Amino acid sequence: MFAGFTAAVLSGMPLVGPVPAEITVLATGASGRRRNGVVEIVRRTSAPITTDDGIAVTSVIDTLIEVARTRPLLTALTMMDSALWVPRFGKGTPSTTIEALRAAYDALVPFPGSRRVAVVLERATHLAETPLETLSRVRIEELGFPRPELQVPVQRTRGGGTAFLDFAWPAYGGWGEADGAGKYLGNPKADGDMRTPAEIVRNEKVRENDVRAVTTWVCARWEWDDAWKAGPLRRILLGAGVPLVRGPRR
Repeated sequence: MFAGFTAAVLSGMPLVGPVPAEITVLATGASGRRRNGVVEIVRRTSAPITTDDGIAVTSVIDTLIEVARTRPLLTALTMMDSALWVPRFGKGTPSTTIEALRAAYDALVPFPGSRRVAVVLERATHLAETPLETLSRVRIEELGFPRPELQVPVQRTRGGGTAFLDFAWPAYGGWGEADGAGKYLGNPKADGDMRTPAEIVRNEKVRENDVRAVTTWVCARWEWDDAWKAGPLRRILLGAGVPLVRGPRR
């Protein structure tokens, strides 16, 4: 039965960061061991589940706790955010909840790596729609910017409807959009969006103008490379009037 990082990948959780060379499985005995590229870990609490491909893996909760215990913050947080994400218009349900994760964590402590898990739990959210948004939050914190509000609703007066802003700093008059390159490629999406690249760009411009008219906030936009390299994201946010409130940290 696969566990930890290996179970996460087999379950379809998004991957950001380094891939370990070892495979993780549940130990058949009372103790774990490591040999020949395989890490055996002791069973946690929940019953196993089966993926769509018929592969036995640990439960979502056990998998996420093990990933948070052993993998870098960005890798673990991306997977946890993905499992917690609540689709805005009711198309699907989250794989778990932050309450269930915290309850499982509380039932297990103390255990090796528990403090690492706590760090991930403190930062996890059900509001991150993409891995890029998770990466952006990590970089924003590392660079020393104030913590943003997430998925802030703004009623559009001209375009109609509600615009949900990926990031917003109302106190500083700035908001941010983390745009993946795929957004503008014009490929059909799962929600049936068949717009051309030109239509997408035009609609985004109209949306940005609507938000600016309502809020007077300055918009900052960035892509994956900007957030991954950190330096470009720093310049973009400073240019939008979002200040640094402390020194950088890892």
